[in-house]
Amino acid sequence: MNSINETNLKLGIIGYPLSHTLSPQIHEYWFKLHRISGTYEILEVDDVGLDRIFCDNIHQYRGLNVTIPYKVRVFDYVDEVSDSARVVGAINCITVEDKKLIGSNTDADGFMNGLLAFNGDLDFTNMNVLVIGAGGAARAVIHSFLMKSTGQITVINRSSDRLASLEKVFNNQIHCMDWKKLNDSISQFNLIINCTSQGMKGENDFSLDFTSIQKGLSVIDLVYNPLETKLLIDAKRHGCKILNGIPMLLSQAALSWKLWLDIKPDITDDIIRFVEDKI
Repeated sequence: MNSINETNLKLGIIGYPLSHTLSPQIHEYWFKLHRISGTYEILEVDDVGLDRIFCDNIHQYRGLNVTIPYKVRVFDYVDEVSDSARVVGAINCITVEDKKLIGSNTDADGFMNGLLAFNGDLDFTNMNVLVIGAGGAARAVIHSFLMKSTGQITVINRSSDRLASLEKVFNNQIHCMDWKKLNDSISQFNLIINCTSQGMKGENDFSLDFTSIQKGLSVIDLVYNPLETKLLIDAKRHGCKILNGIPMLLSQAALSWKLWLDIKPDITDDIIRFVEDKI
């Protein structure tokens, strides 16, 4: 590990588009907190620009976050892949170490860290979880629950083809459910996670029928803009515990720092309020 006292420390994020990203503000907050002189750059690039970064500029950086639409594409550029990234099928963090590029996924552990901070007394063995979605975020969430030997994981998605693909990825350790059965089956779950972009600012609203839920149901929406989606508002109205995507956003970012700098920033109320104020 190189000294973090260097004056040219560079981190960044690759993706397109990046007008919505809060990553620079988060990492600059931690730079100041830990008295580190560094920059966190926005690398908003098309396919040609992506090639150029990895061919010409990659070794200027200590590490890079990767977001949509390149979380799969960057597998072609890295020298090593972590087990989590391989299982999830997505890389969201690249560490540049001794001229070697290491691709990792901090979303799975980031989600679980955020969940445990929300409720540290969860009984995973008796938990019945519903995951909504079948993309990269859903894969990360499913992987995090499987690592905890969670009792039952049910996945629902509008595309049956993507569900079939998920079953293969996770060796039939998950149960897939027809979308039409969602509201009729809601009473069997004690934790529901929305891993889609529905409800995000600029996207269609999304919610569920919470009239027949279990007592003590918790509902998590990985969307964080708005801070409370229609799903969370409706869930709260029916007495559910709710959580937005900010804890996962911050936790995966902190885990990136651990990989890059061997420092893991604390997820404090101050940083949570700081991010909320930026939305």
